[in-house]
Amino acid sequence: MSGTVIAQALPILLSPWLSRVYSLEDFASLALILPLISVGALLATFRLDVAIVIPNTEEEAAEVIKTAFIINFLTTSIVAVLVFVFTFLEIATFLFPSMNSHLLWLVPPGVFFVASYQILNYWSTRCKTFRNNAVSKIIQSITNLVISIALGYVLLGAQGLIIGFVSGYFLGSLVLAYRLREKIPSLKKIDYQTRTWQKTIKKYKNFVAVNTPHAMLDIFVDQGLIYLMRYYFTEIIVGGFAFAYRYTRAPLSIITSSIYQVFYEQASKSAANNQDVRPLMRKIQKNLFLMGIIPFFVIVLFAPDLFSFIFSEEYRKAGEIARYLMPWIFMNFLASPISSVTLIFNKQKEALLITVIDLMFRILAIVLGALFFDYRFSFIFISVFCTIILIFATIWYYRIAKPNL
Repeated sequence: MSGTVIAQALPILLSPWLSRVYSLEDFASLALILPLISVGALLATFRLDVAIVIPNTEEEAAEVIKTAFIINFLTTSIVAVLVFVFTFLEIATFLFPSMNSHLLWLVPPGVFFVASYQILNYWSTRCKTFRNNAVSKIIQSITNLVISIALGYVLLGAQGLIIGFVSGYFLGSLVLAYRLREKIPSLKKIDYQTRTWQKTIKKYKNFVAVNTPHAMLDIFVDQGLIYLMRYYFTEIIVGGFAFAYRYTRAPLSIITSSIYQVFYEQASKSAANNQDVRPLMRKIQKNLFLMGIIPFFVIVLFAPDLFSFIFSEEYRKAGEIARYLMPWIFMNFLASPISSVTLIFNKQKEALLITVIDLMFRILAIVLGALFFDYRFSFIFISVFCTIILIFATIWYYRIAKPNL
């Protein structure tokens, strides 16, 4: 985690350059494309990537990995066909009137490389080669930023942003595949047949039938609401929200995603031995609180001026939005690294219910803001509602993690 955070200092320092190459409208277009890639990548694995760390034998793990890659190839092919149909029949122009419909052609490669990265990432986690995970994330993030900046000078609109995003996951996947090259021959030894993937999907049916819809709902809650926001508010507001959400969470997500993977692997083993994982949960949250409390207050107090100074005056509105969102983002910073206990203790259905409630409140918040004719109310309501839900969820995580002694 420490190595990843230090290495990510360069992309964060270069982000003001990015903001001077692209406009808030470009970030709005990026925000409309990313949910499509995220949902496609989710369907491209059916969450079997997360299941890779669970099998007790390497043979069974290899079967899960192969099944996930096969689903990835099939899903990417289907997405490519859908993009062709949508663009040929000009359906894309109708659905995305303010965006270049040719950007949709970047969705299929985005789906494939994001899904591949996730599969390889969890495979590396299973192998406990956490340094590989960190290196791949660094390369993925830096590649994304450098290519986005370079293409911003030669391409119009959001094309450079999306190509940079896809390129980052492409190189990140290559790095992981190269570092796992000694493990790849073990996959070839597995006698993989039709009944193998049927057996795998049946055994991990909760990941396919329960966790996949849950994760898809999470994507819609996290990214998809941008479409509802676009209906009520201007592209400036949508782009401001997307930019604020991205760059206030970016440094934090580097930390939380790293901790999430390590915690998931360690807690899975501890739970299998009927050991109490709650001390580890408390230690993680205590350290995260101490790490994040000062940046939290700095952003709440000075966000508009900071965004204006760092990213240019055009992004002052994004700073205002970031100020409203910070209580929610800080609580998410504390809760998300330990949320994998719902997978470990097979509480996906209950977690899905919490996500549905969360979605309903976010929709309500956006609608209330529209009724008041003030976008600020929407972001204040989202922050308050989501913070309360995350506090409740955190208490619940500790309850379900209590061992049956």
